Amino acid sequence: MQFKNYKKPDNLLIQRRKINFLFIILFGVFTVILVKLVNVQIIESEKYKIAARKQYENKILLAPYRGLIFDRNMNVLVSNSYEYSFAADPNMVDKPEEAAEFFSKAFGKSKEEYLSKLTAQNSSFVYLERKVESSATKGLDSLKFNGIIVLKEPKRVYNYGSLASQILGFTNMENKGQTGIELSMESELAGKEGFVIMQRDGRGNNRPSLEFPKKDPENGNNIVLTIDINIQRFAEEELAEGVRNFNADGGKVVVISVKTGEVLAMTSYPTFDPNVISAADTSGMKNAVISDIYEPGSTFKLITAAAALEEKLEDKNSVIETDNLNEIKGMNIKDIHGSSSMSFQQIIEESSNIGFSKISLKLGAERFYKYARDFGFGIYNGIELPGENKGILKRPIDFSSVSLPYMSIGYEVMVNAMQVSNAYSAIANKGMLMKTSIIKKEFGNDNQVIYEFKPTQVRQVVSENTAGTLTSLLTGVVERGTGQDAKIEGVSIAGKTGTSQRLIDGAYSNKSHNSSFVGYFPADNPQILVTVILNNPKSGEYYGGKVAAPIFRKIANRIINFTGTSGSPANDFVNVNFSGDNTDIKLISDINENKLFIPNLINLKLEDAAEILKESKLKFDVIDSTSKITDDSRVNSLRSKFIESQYPPPNERINLSDDTKVMLVVKDNNTKEDKLLVVPDVKNLSLRKAINMLLSDGFDVFINGSGKIVEQSPLPGTRQLPNSRILLYCKNQ
Repeated sequence: MQFKNYKKPDNLLIQRRKINFLFIILFGVFTVILVKLVNVQIIESEKYKIAARKQYENKILLAPYRGLIFDRNMNVLVSNSYEYSFAADPNMVDKPEEAAEFFSKAFGKSKEEYLSKLTAQNSSFVYLERKVESSATKGLDSLKFNGIIVLKEPKRVYNYGSLASQILGFTNMENKGQTGIELSMESELAGKEGFVIMQRDGRGNNRPSLEFPKKDPENGNNIVLTIDINIQRFAEEELAEGVRNFNADGGKVVVISVKTGEVLAMTSYPTFDPNVISAADTSGMKNAVISDIYEPGSTFKLITAAAALEEKLEDKNSVIETDNLNEIKGMNIKDIHGSSSMSFQQIIEESSNIGFSKISLKLGAERFYKYARDFGFGIYNGIELPGENKGILKRPIDFSSVSLPYMSIGYEVMVNAMQVSNAYSAIANKGMLMKTSIIKKEFGNDNQVIYEFKPTQVRQVVSENTAGTLTSLLTGVVERGTGQDAKIEGVSIAGKTGTSQRLIDGAYSNKSHNSSFVGYFPADNPQILVTVILNNPKSGEYYGGKVAAPIFRKIANRIINFTGTSGSPANDFVNVNFSGDNTDIKLISDINENKLFIPNLINLKLEDAAEILKESKLKFDVIDSTSKITDDSRVNSLRSKFIESQYPPPNERINLSDDTKVMLVVKDNNTKEDKLLVVPDVKNLSLRKAINMLLSDGFDVFINGSGKIVEQSPLPGTRQLPNSRILLYCKNQ
C-alpha cells in the first residue's frame, strides 16, 4: 500500500483563515447594527420619537365649556361652573402613606382606600375623588405631593333648580348630556376639546413650555328655547298643587302658542332637581308629556266633531237620538245626562258618548282614521326632545266591530299630551296644524346666529269655517257645559273636558281615571292653549271638568294677569307675534333658503322613520347591504328593521333643495322584534354583579352613585336594542 504525500498547511494560511472568519463575524454584526440603525433612525424614527417624547412630555386635554341654555327672553337657564377632581400617577407618588392620610382626613374616608389607589400596580392614572365643590377642597387644590394630579373640570349649573328640569335634562360625570335638551342637542352644546403639551421634569411635575403645541378648546354653541320661565313656573306650581289637592298619582301640563307652534311651558309631576340627583328622582326624570301615552277619553271627541262638520254630515243644530246605542251588539256605552235626543251643540257641551258613537258610525272607519292621522295622532311630532312616543292609532283594517264607536269617545287609541295639544291648537289656529318646536335659536360664541326657528305650517286639517264653528261650540262647553269650572271672568275660553277609565290588571276600573281639560283663549282670537291632565285623582272628584279644569283656570289666570317688569300686557309678555300676519311663517314643504331640522331617526323602526320624513316632505333612500331601496313596496318589506345610521346626522340643519335626500342605513336582515334583548332585573344587586350581568347580556351601562342598585332605567322586563344604555341608580355608601 502506498500513501500520497500530505502537506500540512503552514501557520500563515491558518492565521489568514482565522482573520477572514473573524472579519465575516464582525461584518455580520456591523450589518445587523447598521440595519437596526437604519430602522430606528429612518424607517421607524417617528415611532421612537413618540416613545422618547412620552418620557418627558404629557398631553393634557382641555375641556370646553358647554353652551348656555336660555329661555325665550334670554334668561339663563343653564350655565357653567367648575369642580375639582383629584387623581394620582402611582408611579410618581413618593409619599403614598402621607398622601393617603391627608386625603383621609379631608374627606372622612378610610386611609386604606386611598392607599390602595396610590400604590396601584400597572397604572399611571387613578381617580382619588371626582367632582369636588370648590368650596369643599379644603386647600387640596394647591397640593404639593409628587404624583398627585389636580384637575379643574367644568360643571353644569341649573339656575332654576327643578324648574323646567325635564326639558333641560342633565349631564353625567363626564359632562355629557343624558336626557332632555342636554342629550338631544349634545353635539351643539358640547364643544370640542383642546389640548396642551406639558414637559415632565425629573420629579414628575408637569410644566408648560412655549415650544410645545397647544390647541384651545372650542366652547359649545348656545341654545335659546321657546319656553318662558315664568309661564313654566306657573304651570309647575299649579300642577303640583293640583296633584296634592286631588290626591293624584301625577299629572302633565302643556302650554303652546297656537299661531306659531312654540312650546311656552311643558311639565309633568313628579319632577327632579338636576343639581342634586338621587336614586329617588328616576320617576321624575322622564318628560311624560311626550313619553307617556294614555287613552284620552272625551278630549278625543274633537276628531269626530271636526270630521262630521268638515264632511257636512252634521251642523251645530243637527239632532241626534241619544237614548240608546243599538246599532252594534255588545256595546256598553252610556251617558249620565239621560236625554233621549240632543242637538250637535248639546252633544259637545254635555260630552255625550252615545251621540258621538252614532256620529262616528255615520262617518265611517276610513274617514275617521284619515282625520285622526291628519291631526297628528299615531305619528311622531318631531319635537327636538328625546323619548317621544308616537302612540297607537289602529288602521281601519285592524278595527273590530266596536272599535270605531269606542275610538270616537277616546278608547282603543293611545296618545301623548303633546298630540292632544297640537290637535286643539290646529282648531284654534283656523284649522292649520303647526310644527311644534322647543328650540327658538342657536348661536355661537361669536354671537352669530346658526339657526333660528320659523313658524312652520304642516297642513290645513279642516277649513277655517269648520275651525270657527268648533271654537264656537267649544266655547259653549265652558259657558254652559262640562267645563264651567274653567271659566274666567271677562275672558272667552274654548275648551273640552275628558275623563277616561284606566286599565287595572287588564280591565277598566271605575275607581281609577285620567282626568283632563284642554282650552285656549281668548276664543275670538286664540293665542295660548293650555292642556292639563291628572293621573288617577283619588280625592272623590275625578271628572275632568271638576279636577283638571280648575287647574287650567289658575294657570290661565296667572298668564293673563302677568305684566312682567315693563308693565306690558300678557300679549306682549309671551313675545310672539299674534297679529295674524303670516309673512314670517313658512310651509313645511316650501323649498327655500330656510334650514330644516333633521330629526334623530337612529334605532327607530324603518316604517316610523319613513313616516317622519314623509311628514316633512323629505325624500329618502334606504340602504340595505349593497342595495338601495326607494319605493314604498320595498320599504314595507323591511318594516321590522331598525335604522343603524343616517345622513345628514341627527339635529343637523340643512338647506332644502330638489335633490335633498336623507340616507338611511338599516341593520342586517336578521334584525327583528324577537332580536330585542330583555332588560334583566338588577335592583338590590351589588354594583359589580349588576355590571357583569348587563354587559354579558349585551347592554351598555351608566352608573349614578355607588353601592347597591336601588333603581334602574329602562325598567326590568322591557325589550331594548343590543348595546342600549341602562342607567343604574345606586344607594351612595
